[in-house]
Amino acid sequence: MNPNMAPRASSGECAASGVKFFAGAFDRLAHDEVVTLSEREAAQVWASALQAVAARHAGNDPVEVAAGLISGLPSRVTVALHRFRTVGTMHNALLLRGMCADLTDLPVTPATSTPADALPVVEAAALVLLTISLALGEPFTFRSLYEGQLVQHVTPVPGRENTQTGGSSMAALQWHVEDAFTDDRCDHFGLLCLRGHPGAVTVLAPARCLDLSDDVVAILRQARFTIHPDTAHDLPDHTEPMVIPVLTGPAADPEICFDAIYQHPADPSDHHAAAALKALRAALDRAAIGLELQPGDVLLADNRRTVHGRTVFHPRYDGTDRWLLRTMTCASIRAHRRRGAIRALN
Repeated sequence: MNPNMAPRASSGECAASGVKFFAGAFDRLAHDEVVTLSEREAAQVWASALQAVAARHAGNDPVEVAAGLISGLPSRVTVALHRFRTVGTMHNALLLRGMCADLTDLPVTPATSTPADALPVVEAAALVLLTISLALGEPFTFRSLYEGQLVQHVTPVPGRENTQTGGSSMAALQWHVEDAFTDDRCDHFGLLCLRGHPGAVTVLAPARCLDLSDDVVAILRQARFTIHPDTAHDLPDHTEPMVIPVLTGPAADPEICFDAIYQHPADPSDHHAAAALKALRAALDRAAIGLELQPGDVLLADNRRTVHGRTVFHPRYDGTDRWLLRTMTCASIRAHRRRGAIRALN
């Protein structure tokens, strides 16, 4: 293990990608990939967010409201976000701890990914996440995803326990990048934890840390693979899949587009491509970093350079279940303008 890495994390057993993760099998982020706010810093951020909720209730654009909060972020958070956006980190991820000072007044965890109403404490947390996201690019979403909500709710949903969506729980959420089926996928995503769950581990694997043979890398860099939309999107069945490579970009810092469930060789008889995908899944398992998110944590990941998933956990459905907020950002202002500067893509 790299000497700059923190000690290995302890986590529960989980089936993912056909391979089992075991307790102690995950590395953690490097020390300089974690920024912990002081109580004073957190209180200042939280007070500003609560005050801004009133402007949100007045009907103002939530992104513009969040933009007004950027100057209130601690300078060391702003510097860390700048470095992450421009040069990345060892694992192309960043963890901000203690971003929400007071989550004691949370309502019950919604049993749906699209709750209708939110109390001020949830709206304030959403503004904190949007503020952080704005430092990385322009927040957006898809109209076909969670009813086009800009800040999405990731909670266990009854009846979806074994799906490959954010509403799952009893099935491991297998390796994927967000919305791999479209080149309009986000450049970064952010997760803010409102409520955690013991043993529910978010797993990351950076493409630059994968141990793959040259032959496998050569295959993965060829346009020999298709990806279909995942079931979280409400799209017509005839959506034409892209034929793409899995790996692109420089060898020292490659980009990756992968989905363990929805990606296959474009030619079903291409056994070499199928074997390369199998080798990739095993390499992702070996490179896994595990994070058990705690209330107030914000995890940011480069969606072009890391693959992620989540371990199994057992929901209680008693109002105290795991609850995350999620945002997605487009890092390119040029691309955002070309899309019409809209927040929910068709």
